[in-house]
Amino acid sequence: MRKPSALSRKEFRDARARMSVRSIPELIRRLESEDLSDRFLAEMCLRDAAGT
Repeated sequence: MRKPSALSRKEFRDARARMSVRSIPELIRRLESEDLSDRFLAEMCLRDAAGT
C-alpha cells in the first residue's frame, strides 16, 4: 500500500472501507504496523468506531 498522500480519493475510500470491517482488537494491533498507511487507516477506523 502506498502512503495515504499518494492514494487517489477512491483508493483511500476503498482502503478505509476494507479496514473499517476489522474488529477493534485487530485495529489496535494494526496501530503497531511498520506500514504508516496501515496505522493511519487503523487509527481513523478506531476513531470512527468510538465516535470521536
